[in-house]
Amino acid sequence: MIDPVARKKAAEVARRFVAGQVTNFEFENSFPSSKDPAMWAIEDTLWCFYDDFDEHCLTGEWAVPEDTRSLMLRWILFLYSNEEYDWPKISHPGVRPIEYGLFGKLFNRHKKQHDFLTSGDIEFWPFISRDSFARAKQYPTLLAGS
Repeated sequence: MIDPVARKKAAEVARRFVAGQVTNFEFENSFPSSKDPAMWAIEDTLWCFYDDFDEHCLTGEWAVPEDTRSLMLRWILFLYSNEEYDWPKISHPGVRPIEYGLFGKLFNRHKKQHDFLTSGDIEFWPFISRDSFARAKQYPTLLAGS
């Protein structure tokens, strides 16, 4: 289920957050609610990159490395796309795989992660595949004037 209105708003606030133009608090307060599963997945992943307690931008000591920034831009491209989010629900999907210790293994978290990782091509998350990513790049919303 794609919610284009919420995705567009989410993409805009995420783009401004990743660019260091808004704080983590502004990002949290502006990110829209939606039943579109991509919205939760991307918001939950971006949560890994900021502090819940101190207001800050992703600049200075909070700046993300350039390779991580490239990943984030792909997540934003997904929000601007018309691609379905076809991954199973799992916490922090964009930072997978995660190493689990004994406690995580006791609760079968490694199996859930295995099922997630084998559902698509993780190299292109949140796109499910290289083809899905290529379609979105072929028709980029920001450059198409829409």
